[in-house]
Parts: sequence; C-alpha cells; structure tokens
Amino acid sequence: MKEIWIKFKKDVTLEKIVVKLILSWLCTSLIFALKVNAPIMNAEFAANINIGMYISFLALFFVFFCAVSTVRNFVWVETFGPLILITIYGTIGLNKNPNVSYFVGIMFAVAVSLAYAISKTKAFADIKKKSTVISVYIVAALVYVAIAGTTTVLRYLNYYAPAFDFGIWCQMFQNMKEGFAPVTTVEREFLMSHFEVHVSPIYYVYLPIYFIFPYPVTLQILQVLTLASGLIPIYLLCKKMGLTKTATAGFGLIYALYPALATGCYYDLHENCFLVPLILWLFYFIEKDNLKGMIIFSILVVLVKEDAPVYLACIGLYLMLGKKKYVKGAVMMCFAIVYFIGVTFYLKYYGQGVMTNRYNNFMTENGQGLFWVIRNFVTNPVYAIKECFKTDRFEFILYMLVPTGFLPIISKKIANYILLIPFFIVNLAPDYIYQHSIFFQYVFGTLAIFMYLAIINYSEMSEKLRRYFCGIALCAAIVIMPLGSLSRTWHMEYFTVNREELQELNEMVKSIPEDKSVSASTFFVPHFYKHDELYEYPYLYNKDIITDYVVIDIRNGKVSLEEQKKLEENGYVFLEKRNNLYMIFVQKSQNP
Repeated sequence: MKEIWIKFKKDVTLEKIVVKLILSWLCTSLIFALKVNAPIMNAEFAANINIGMYISFLALFFVFFCAVSTVRNFVWVETFGPLILITIYGTIGLNKNPNVSYFVGIMFAVAVSLAYAISKTKAFADIKKKSTVISVYIVAALVYVAIAGTTTVLRYLNYYAPAFDFGIWCQMFQNMKEGFAPVTTVEREFLMSHFEVHVSPIYYVYLPIYFIFPYPVTLQILQVLTLASGLIPIYLLCKKMGLTKTATAGFGLIYALYPALATGCYYDLHENCFLVPLILWLFYFIEKDNLKGMIIFSILVVLVKEDAPVYLACIGLYLMLGKKKYVKGAVMMCFAIVYFIGVTFYLKYYGQGVMTNRYNNFMTENGQGLFWVIRNFVTNPVYAIKECFKTDRFEFILYMLVPTGFLPIISKKIANYILLIPFFIVNLAPDYIYQHSIFFQYVFGTLAIFMYLAIINYSEMSEKLRRYFCGIALCAAIVIMPLGSLSRTWHMEYFTVNREELQELNEMVKSIPEDKSVSASTFFVPHFYKHDELYEYPYLYNKDIITDYVVIDIRNGKVSLEEQKKLEENGYVFLEKRNNLYMIFVQKSQNP
C-alpha cells in the first residue's frame, strides 16, 4: 500500500493531472456523443446533456485514470490515450457530419496529441520478425478486399451500377469472351470497339479469368484484387529503401487504409486500377536499376489508357534529374511521348477523338485541342495555378495528402517534386469534376506516385519526424474512414432489406430473351450484358433507336404520360409493371 501511495505522489504533477483531465473529458465526450440522440454538430446538442451526469462521469474517469497510472503495464495510457481517443472521437464526428472543416480541426488536435506522444517515447513499436510484417500485410489486404470488394459487388447486385461505365465493361467482356473483340453497343449506341474511345489493351489481362467465371461480379472482384496486389511492391520498396520492419508494416497499413484506394473503386471497374500496381512495380525496378523490369512495366503502364504516358513521361524526367540515369530516363520519356502522339493520332483519325473537353477551362474559342492546354500551362502559369487551386479542389487535396502524412510533399530533393506533375495535370487542372474527387478512378495513378514519394521521403527523415508524419497518416486514414472506405456500406443493409425486390428484378432480367435487343435505364443496363444489342435509355446519341424491349427503372420515379405516348408512337406497347420497380414496353411485333 505504501508503494502505491509513493507512486501516486510521484504522478501528482501538473502535467499528469492535465493529461488525466483531458483523457477523462475525451472519454466522457465520447460516451455522450454516442448516447445523446441529438445532432452532434449543432449548438442544441449541449441542451440535451444532463450536466450533473456529465460531471459525475468526468470525476469517475479521472479516478479511473489515476488508478491506472499506478499500474506498470498501463503507463502507455497517458502517452497514447489522448491520441487514440481523439482519433476515435474524430471518426465518430465525421461519421455524423462529413464536413471538411471539421476534418481539418480534428487533425490539428491529432497533430498536437501525436507530438506529445513522440516527446514521451523513443519508438511507437518494435517489430523484429519478418513473419509479423507479412501477417500485417495479409490482414491489411484481407480487410481492404472485404470492405471494397463487398461494397462494389453489392453495388452491382443492388442494381446501382450504371451503364457508364460498368454496363459498357459487362457487355464488352462478354463479347471479348465470345469473339475476342472489345466491342460494345452501350458506349456510343452502335456496335464499335471500346478502343475507339479509350485505348486500353491492358483489359485482356482479365480475360482468361473472366472466361472461367463469366459474370459481372468477377470484374468488380478483379479490380479490388488488382489494387490489393499493390501491397507486394510496397513491401519490396520498403525493403529496398532499408526501412525497419516496423516502418514497413506501417506503410502496408497506410496503403490499405488510404481512403482513395477504396473510394476509387466505388464507381465500379475502370482500367485505371492497373496504374496502381504497375507504377509501383516500375518504381521498384527503378530503385533496383533493373532494366528488364523497367522496360516491361513501362510498356504495361502505357497500355492502360491513352493518357497513361503522362505518368511515364514524368517518371522518365524524374529518372533523369533525380536518379541521374540520363539515358534510361530520356528513353523512357521519349517512348512515352511518341506513344502518346501515336495513340492520339489513332483516336483522332480512326476513333472517336481525344476527350480534350475535360480541359475546356484552358481553351478559348480560337484555341482548341491539347496543344492549347500545354500552351496555357507554359505561357500563363498564373492562370494555371488559379485553376489548379480553386476552392473546390482543396477538399480533394486534403483527402489525398493528409492520409499520407504529407510525406509526398516533404523532401529536400527538388527532383522529387517532378513526380507531382501528374497530380496537377490529371487531377487539379481539369474542370471535369470527377478528376478531382476521391470517389472516382482518376485518383489511382496519383495514389501510386504518392505512396512511392511517401516511402522515399520517409527514408531520408530523422526518427522523430518519421514517427510524426507516419502517425498523422495512420490517424487521418482512420478518421476519414466514414467518409472514405466505409461511406458506401449502406449497400449491405440495402441488399439485406430488399432481397425480395432484388429477386423480382433478377427474374425480370431472365424473362427477356437474350437474342432480343434491349434499351434499359442506366442501373439496369449491366444486368442485360449478354444481349448483343443493348443501349442506355433514354438515349444520349441516337434518338431514333428502336429495340425489341424497353425496360425502365421506376424505383425513384414514374414514367410520365408524355414519355409513354412517345413510346407508343414508336411502336411500343405496355407489357408489364411490377411493384414500383420497373416497367417493360415491347414492340408490337414482339408482343407475345
């Protein structure tokens, strides 16, 4: 008893009392945030709290933490407790109100509590076994695949995956399976190769697996597995850069928890998912100075999409100026530029043209095309900066950089900043809103570059700075989870609650013969992927299309009398309506 009293007196310092009070306040706030049935982001929230009860909880927690501090095995509580509780509280708050200003505020509190923890410790953890690191990576991969995979698969099964782009891929892969050609009618409302819009031969990597499992859910799962595979080059890069086992495990967690890695999947399959592992493997072979690996993965990167050479060209420039590998860098850069010019020429004269309209903010009535975009960047940097840092970009910048602990932009080597060029060109410059949103696939190339920069910049830091910025990254990734990876988990509840309705929709799809042409509402299109002639209704390009069947989604609205009349004028008759789910119209000649 005497020893406990001596230990207690030793702990009675102003600093320790303040820390215990903060811990007590945070625990009490957490309990009331979960208990009180009122909007937490509202001034009226406090009116629903019993002050006497609040003070009682505060006092009880204070006594509890005083007692805990006397137990040797729990001395870490005072050091890490504030950081852990602030992170949890921040996650709950962001879940109740996804607000970027709140995110900034809570991350400031995280930064302060992290600085305190670092000042009291020499290391956060000390992993000594390689098997432990591998276990961390396996668990991280499984958690990521479980969350992102379940969400994306259920998005399709719940009839909430749209025609653009998932309906295109579903029909395209079915046609690739049957005739090897990547053709589709969905994309431009006539039979054409998808490569006339985007040159993405990398998709053939999936074909053998799709041939064995020819279902749309296969494509959703393959995308998630492709992204999860990025953990392998992450591990190898950490090892090559001489990082400790603890740091290596930390970067595995940072990668798996990175919000954009999951949210980038939430608009279904896209060829950009290949950019993450391919770019990371390319960086690994650059660090290894493995010429064969660099050649193979340089070719694979450009096969992803016509704009992928942007990433390769910047990596080539970085190879020249940052790694002093002038010949290899110059060859890589020239290859990327030549390929880009060639594929642009192909799309312009043999395809549907390059989508330069996404950069309309850099063009004028008299100046159109990619040349004008480049000209604006080079000759008018003031305007380029203004466009890249518009107010609506700040939220995106935060959600991309904070979960990496800002490591990609903290370096003494100027050449490292060359790798940030794609972030500006691909994500920040365009006025196409999806380019600067973490919920779309345009983040994947930048994400891979950010992870590489985070690892190499980390390797050059002092131990305290390393722990600080890695701690920021991990805490930010956890805080942002309700807004990021967990933001679409409502699909699980929807799938459970609406099983009967979904079964009715499945039966409806089966009821329409596969040899008949179909026009369908956007969320129905992917489910008719086996039909040779398939279009999104209402039509975007060709208003004169006549198909055997028209299937309209009425879950969120009715078909107007005017629309029904127009269908009748085009030779359709009403066939079936079911439980405010769908309406089917059929050509008179097809009416059984």
